[in-house]
Amino acid sequence: MTIAEITASALEAEIRGGEPIVVLDIRDRDDFAGWRLPTEAAMLVNIPAADLARDPRAAVATLPAMPIRVICTRGRTSLAATRTLRDAGIDAATVTGGMIAWSRLLVADEVDIGAPTRVVQLRREARGCLSYLVASDGEALVVDPAPNVEPYLAEAARLGVQITRILDTHVHADHLSGMRDLAAATGATMHLPEAALARGVRYPGATPVRDGDRLQVGVADLKVVALPGHTSDMTGVVVDGRAIIAGDSLLADSVARPDLESGDEGMYESAKVLQRTVHDRVLVLGDDAILLPCHYGGGRRVGPIAPTLGEVRAATPLLAIEDPDTFAATTIAAMPPRPARYLDIIAANLDGADTTEAAGLEVGANNCAATR
Repeated sequence: MTIAEITASALEAEIRGGEPIVVLDIRDRDDFAGWRLPTEAAMLVNIPAADLARDPRAAVATLPAMPIRVICTRGRTSLAATRTLRDAGIDAATVTGGMIAWSRLLVADEVDIGAPTRVVQLRREARGCLSYLVASDGEALVVDPAPNVEPYLAEAARLGVQITRILDTHVHADHLSGMRDLAAATGATMHLPEAALARGVRYPGATPVRDGDRLQVGVADLKVVALPGHTSDMTGVVVDGRAIIAGDSLLADSVARPDLESGDEGMYESAKVLQRTVHDRVLVLGDDAILLPCHYGGGRRVGPIAPTLGEVRAATPLLAIEDPDTFAATTIAAMPPRPARYLDIIAANLDGADTTEAAGLEVGANNCAATR
C-alpha cells in the first residue's frame, strides 16, 4: 500500500486555514510535553508509537472522524505508524520530515520602520527565532539566518535585490546558523562579531565586525553596535537610526538570559553587563525607535513583532530596575530551564556543523528569554 504523505508546509497551511484534521503526535509523552506543535483550531493528540502499535483501532477509537496527520521527530517512525493505521482502514498521512521539518518553516512579514530601507522579518514560529532581510538599492543584508535558506532567496527575489552580506549576531545557543548555507547559495560576504571569532568560531572567510562599524548595503545606514550581556559577542545593527536589530539582548517583553555562555559562575556579572547594555546602547535610541528582536516566545503570529522601545519599556518590568545588582538577581530568579541541548548547539555553531546532519539538535523548548 502506498503511504500517504503530507509536507510540513502543507500541514501548516491546513492548520492556519482551520481544516478539520487531527494531528497525531506519536513521540514519547515527555518529548510531547516539552515541545509540541500548536494546532489552534485543529485537534492535537499524543499517543506514543508503542501504544498505537499495540491496538491501532482502539487507540484512535475516540477520535473524531477526520483525516489524521501523523507526526514524529524526523518523519521515520510516523511512516510505520501511518502504514498501520491505513491497513486498519483509517484515513491517515505521515508528515514528511516530522517536527524537525515543521520547525524549519519561516513566515515573512515586511516591517515599516519609517525609512526608505526595507526590512523583512522572517519568523521561525516553531523555535521562536526571528531573522531579517534588510534591503536597499538592489542589495540586501540578512541577519541571523535559519538553516532553511529558501525563504531568504524568495524574499530577495520578491524585492528585486541581491543578498550581498550576512551577519550572525552572536554564537547561537537556540538554533543552528544558516549563514554558511546562505553564503554558499548567494556568494554573499559572511560577517561575525570580532568577539565571536575570539570564542573560536571556525567559519573560513568570515569577516569580523566591531562596535561602530558601518555595513555597506545600498544607501542604507547600517551601524554595528556591540550588545554584550546575553553573550560576550552579542551584536546588533541600527538601521537608518530608526530601528535596531537587537539580537537576543532585548526582546519585546523581556530581556535575554545571561547564562548560556557564562554558566552559573558568570551569569550574575553577565546580567549586570546586560543591564548596562540595554539602558546605554538600546533604550538610548528613544521611545519612538523600533525594536527588531531576534527571539520571542514562539507560536503563530499575525504580522511582524516590531514594537517601539516605548512599548517594550512599558511591557518589561525588568527595565524599570536601575540598580545592576537588583536587576541581576531579579533576572536570574525568573529564568526558565536552559534550552534543550544548548551546549551541543553552541558547539555545532562554533564548528560550522552541517545543518542537515545536526538538525536533531533543534528539538525541545527554546528558552532564551529571562522570563517565561
